Amino acid sequence: MEKQFGLRKREYGCLSKRLLSWGLFLCLLMFQELAMAQPIDRQYWVNIHTQGAAWTLRINDINVRSHKLTEQYSISYPISTSLREGQNTVSFIYAPLIEQDPETGEFTQGPKPTFYVDVSIEAINTSTQQKERINTLQLRYDMDTGELVDFPNNPANPLGETIHQTEHLRTRGEFQVNSPDRLVIDNGDLLAAERVDMSFRLLDTIPDFHWVNDATPLQDTPRLRHELRQAYERLHRLFEEGKTDAILREGEAMWGRAGLLMAGGKNAREYTESLPIASQLAGLREEPGSPQLEPLRLADDPAGDSLEFMGNGRLVRILPTPIRWSYPNEPDRFHRLPVVFYRTASGEWRLATVAS
Repeated sequence: MEKQFGLRKREYGCLSKRLLSWGLFLCLLMFQELAMAQPIDRQYWVNIHTQGAAWTLRINDINVRSHKLTEQYSISYPISTSLREGQNTVSFIYAPLIEQDPETGEFTQGPKPTFYVDVSIEAINTSTQQKERINTLQLRYDMDTGELVDFPNNPANPLGETIHQTEHLRTRGEFQVNSPDRLVIDNGDLLAAERVDMSFRLLDTIPDFHWVNDATPLQDTPRLRHELRQAYERLHRLFEEGKTDAILREGEAMWGRAGLLMAGGKNAREYTESLPIASQLAGLREEPGSPQLEPLRLADDPAGDSLEFMGNGRLVRILPTPIRWSYPNEPDRFHRLPVVFYRTASGEWRLATVAS
């Protein structure tokens, strides 16, 4: 009996240790999830300088900024909501337009000496305003070979500064050409395009995208075009009927992540309320002279819709943006809602993001 009792004590002791270990493990997981849901101390930006091409810049294959003219262009744009902890990719999709055929309207494209691009990723500490920056795509054409080559000494970076590692950002500085691609202009026109990518790592507690585990691969089929139109019609109807709570539920994951990363941890409603125009569009605030919702702007036939796929083929939208508001007395002033959708395994269409 004593031996059996002693054996049971040892068994209970081992069981207690295992339970304690599992308890500590679960507590650690809960702590990690809680930490992931905390606001971060940095805002992330991309700095773009380019000339000689129409282009779109993507982070993690989601549009950040586009420009349809080949003139010299520079802009800084916030990208915190486009990032995630760990591996990320910056992509430059561009059409190096040379001239347009006056009869067909088609553009000729190719290497040109005036083309260059300089893209850097920047983190700004929200408390100290201290900045850290890495250089990513710094490219031009070698006119002898017609190939892209590194170009750190470009007009936007005359000293040729190249930084590939900071406290929260890292890259090897190696670019990959992944051509051909296609460029969808904001008016829905399509252009043949080139594509160049570069990977970088983010050492910050930014949670992954809410759609990443639910979005299914998409293919351009008549059924997809029909279902995507239905998704736009449903969302447009919510705005038309002034169903604010339903609108916020539709975008809760998207706007909640934006509030976490860009507004100190605000939830979806608080974040939307903090944006003057968005709060009016969603019906959270009314002001004299507020913009008026226009009828849904779609082609006569689904086959005529210009689709733009993102998220490695798991996100999609229609261009030009079908949902728009305008001001009756100001014909040149309007607001668009360039939403991007994904489809779940059960066939539901949901909001993934708002892309410029």
